[in-house]
Amino acid sequence: MEYPFTFATYRRLLGALQEACYSSAAMSEAMPMLQARKRFVLLRHDVDFDLQAAIKLAEIDAEARYPSTFFFLLGSLHYNLFSPEASQSVRRILDLGHRVGLHFDCANYSPSASVADLAAACRREVDILQGWFGVNIDAVSYHRPNARVLSGDPELSRPYPHTYLPLYTKDIHYCSDSRGTWRFGFPLETQAFREKKPLHILIHPIWWTETDLPPINKLQAYAALHVRRMDRSVAANCEVYR
Repeated sequence: MEYPFTFATYRRLLGALQEACYSSAAMSEAMPMLQARKRFVLLRHDVDFDLQAAIKLAEIDAEARYPSTFFFLLGSLHYNLFSPEASQSVRRILDLGHRVGLHFDCANYSPSASVADLAAACRREVDILQGWFGVNIDAVSYHRPNARVLSGDPELSRPYPHTYLPLYTKDIHYCSDSRGTWRFGFPLETQAFREKKPLHILIHPIWWTETDLPPINKLQAYAALHVRRMDRSVAANCEVYR
């Protein structure tokens, strides 16, 4: 069967999880639920680009009554969480009943940064994010994880767990839509789902649209939208530009 990256497919995915009696869990709940042999899904959204796309998926999740976790970048060229518009977007997602996590980008720090350096940086960014939005953060998701991150070293983000720990990628079946493709199979087609085992599903909002298009076209559409938003912002802030 084909599973285009459309909102209809996404609703179908959530509906199938509901029919199979999967509950939605926070990252911090994974271990106790796994030990209790509960049937659950970790629904995770890494927001790399468009906050409006994130809101759309947050609304769909809320309709399905599936609280999920949205991981946001603190230092990104694509959005500024501290701007009024972006802060309002994140608060809209929180108001829908979802959780916030830190999407940590190692590229913002020196390539020679030690594990202890990165863990300290994680703590600083978590503190900033928690303070700005008045929320508790229980997990960190690494942006574009390198080999060191994929090794699953828990010290990289201590005291916060990161999403590439073996708990989240081996003990719990992991599915990801990275690059606009299902690298480990569509969740509903996996052996883990057929056996009703716990799932960890990573969704990037940028790939999901009303009508399916190749990933490059979705990125081009986002880039064009980003330019238009910047154009309006510059015009609103500078009479010379207008």
